[in-house]
Order: sequence, then structure tokens, then C-alpha cells
Amino acid sequence: MNLRDYPRPINDTGIGFNFCSDTCEYQDEAIRFWIDELSQLGASWLVLPSTLDRPVPVTFLRELITHGIEPVIRVVVRPIRTVDPSAFGELCREYASAGVHYMHLYQEPNLATEWAIVEWNQPNLPKRFAELLLPVLGLIANAGLFPLLSPLAPGGHYWDLSFLEQLLNDVARGAPAAIIDRLGICIHNYASNLPLEWGQGGPTRWPGVRPYTTPVDSEDHRGFRLFEWYNAVVRRQLGDSLPLIAGETGLVPGTQNHASFPRVDETLHAERSATIAQMALDDKLPPYLFNVAFWTLNAGDGDPVDFHAWYRRDGSRLLAVEAIKGLPKHPRRPPESAVTVEADAPTMETSPVEVSGNAELAESATGGRLIDHYLLFQSFSNSPSNEWTPRQMMAGALEYVSVFQPTVGFRVDEARQARRVTMIGDDTIRLVELEEELRQAGCLVERIDVRNERDIREALGELVRRQKRFFHLPD
Repeated sequence: MNLRDYPRPINDTGIGFNFCSDTCEYQDEAIRFWIDELSQLGASWLVLPSTLDRPVPVTFLRELITHGIEPVIRVVVRPIRTVDPSAFGELCREYASAGVHYMHLYQEPNLATEWAIVEWNQPNLPKRFAELLLPVLGLIANAGLFPLLSPLAPGGHYWDLSFLEQLLNDVARGAPAAIIDRLGICIHNYASNLPLEWGQGGPTRWPGVRPYTTPVDSEDHRGFRLFEWYNAVVRRQLGDSLPLIAGETGLVPGTQNHASFPRVDETLHAERSATIAQMALDDKLPPYLFNVAFWTLNAGDGDPVDFHAWYRRDGSRLLAVEAIKGLPKHPRRPPESAVTVEADAPTMETSPVEVSGNAELAESATGGRLIDHYLLFQSFSNSPSNEWTPRQMMAGALEYVSVFQPTVGFRVDEARQARRVTMIGDDTIRLVELEEELRQAGCLVERIDVRNERDIREALGELVRRQKRFFHLPD
């Protein structure tokens, strides 16, 4: 299933919140207040924690959906254990009849605190969790919902990247194609007190990172850009991106996990929260990341995380509330059909300079490379598709080439000489290999997966309409 085919709310802004901790109650008399506040915040996603015996009321859900807010159901089972399939299946059907699309069971299974000690201490934890999860994914999908893999704790007691790699491998082997085709992943991308750019570029840019070991002068995934690292794992295991739906995002007031960076006070919390929201609104986030979900809107009575809450029990509000209310709101652009753009390349402040006839001037203007931008078509002789020829590839790109005038060709050795490379083709495995090869050669790379001439025309035509040379690389 293409990313554009997954459900999204009407007028989707990408802005969302976690409604509360897993001990909150949903009161019908409070829904009008929250609808008004969420509307002013521009929120179109809301993560709703629940338990098996305390589900989210249908009236609460329908009111949200009526006002264009997409609910994401979180069902917390602690300690992690099997659930009754009959009762859980009925719960899934009730949520589906209310208009819900997305749902996940279990929370942060890479933490020891989510398991009974005897279960945590057994070997092969990801495999055992996959065995628990596979029937659950089937029940959720069979009810007409879109199942999400349970969110992992960044880092965690079992390194989350390793856990995710093994879990996806087992799910890919054990789940029917009909489930994989509806699958998404819930993520927790907290920023801590790190800069929002921390870890940008993913494992390609920071290859030295190992579980619980981040080399000096390197960055890891445990920040806001966690989604890039998870997407790299997903693509390695499944060959394409899945929707990443945030369950918890952002900063927590008072945090200073990293001594080299300032403590998160209310002002910093507001500034960075507004920046994250603006990134969602302005399509500065990759298309596979469907939303952000700021932690946390409110806390239940007596809950110790009240100081995390944007709306506190004493009636006060974090500065971030007014900061985000003040942003001009508009919908995000939905992903294009058959276009998968890798957003893991590092960004840099540059301006496009076309290659001139003066090689010395051109090399200086393009960062020491003779070519500024190379449009690389996957060689048709290696393509698994017979739907196109080199002539058709070129025909689909004519408008884009006319406007932006890149160097165009089929030769990887030429592309290596470019500062920026747009790769186009339909052999995903080969394209991934070439992408890594070009990045190792120092190129900034953007990949567009297509199937035929029409896909090329639509993808590149969208860039022409937006007057942008790239989806995510610097123009």
C-alpha cells in the first residue's frame, strides 16, 4: 500500500498530542473544552491511552472524528501478556464502528518494567514478543483497522534499534501480506534537551553508533530525528517505508539528560515545540512520518506527571500552548503516489549553482565537484520492469529537466562526481545499493521510486509545481 492510501484526517496538519497518561479518564462533559483547545492548537491527531477494561468511550471518539481529529488508540497491557482473542476482537470491532483507523496493543516492550520479571529474563525477547504480537495484529486488521507495531522506548533496557530489526524480521516472515499491507509503526521521538537536528542523517551519516555506545563527535537516534533511524531499519527489512505514527513527541520541562546542552525550561520548551509544529505544517518532515504527538496534553487526577502536562490541574498552562496557537495553520501536503523519498541525507546551507563552461569556477561553486546536480536513471537493462525504455524515462522528465537543467544520465561513475544526485528507478534493491555507494562517495542523494513514465512525470511534475529542485535535499 502506498503511503498516500493510509487514512489521514481531513485538513491534516500533522500536529498531534498524547491526550494523557494511561491512568486518565474520558469525561463526556469535558469533550467540548478539549475540542475547542485542540482546534486552536491546530491538532488533527490525538493519541488516546486506554486499557482492556477501560476503553475510550465511543461518544468521545465520534466527537473527535466529527471535528477532524484522528484518534490513535493505545491499549496498555502491563505486564505484557497474551490477551483473550474473543474479547479483544470485539473491542477492535467497536473501535472500527466508531470510525477509528489506527490502534496498537502494548507499550515499550523493550523495557524490563513492562514485563513480569520471569518473562523478561527469558532469552529471545524480540522473537517471543513477535509471537505475542502477530495474532494481535491479525485481530486488529480483521476488524478493518490499521495495526501499529508497539512503540519502543528510545534506547531502552533492550536496545530499541536491535529490537525493532529483529521484530520486523519476525513479523515480515510470520504475518500474511494482507497485514503487512496495512501495517504501521508507533514511535516515541522525544527530543530530550538535545538540538532538534541531533542524529539527522540517520545511520548513513553516523555509522559508528553501536548499542549504548555513541563515539565522540558522533550523534545517535535518541532525539527528535529518531524517525530517520527507524525508517532505515524498516527499509532494510521490508524494502520500503511504512507509516510512522508518533505516540509521544517533544520535550519535557526540566529535562537535562545531556550536560552539554541547556536544561529544558518553559521558554525553550515553547520555542522548540513551536518549531516542531511548524516543521509539520511546512512539510519539513518526511512523508512517512504522519504526525507528531506532543507529550502530554493533561494528566489524570493524582498523576505525578502533572508537571509534564501542557494543561495542569491548577489551571495553569505551559507557554507552548500559546506559542502553537499563534502559528498560522494549514494542511500538510499528502504523499504522492508511487514516490518514496529518502530523507536521511544530511542537510546543509547551500544554494544551487549550475555548472558553467569554466571547470575551475564550477568546481569551486559546487563544493569541489565538477557537477552540481545529476539526475541518475536506473539502467533499463537492470530494471525488473518492462514497462519503460530510456526514451520513456526521458520523456517523463522533460519538464523537470527544462526547468532545473540538471546533468542527466545513466552512469553511476558520472553521478559520483556530483554534489547532489536524484536517483530514479523501479529496482528498489539496486537503488538502495547505489544510494549507499553514492553517499559513501560524498554525494547528497535523494531517491524516487517509480514504476513507469507516468510516475516519473507525476513525481518530477510535483517538484516543478512547487518550484523545488528536491523534496528534501537543499535547493
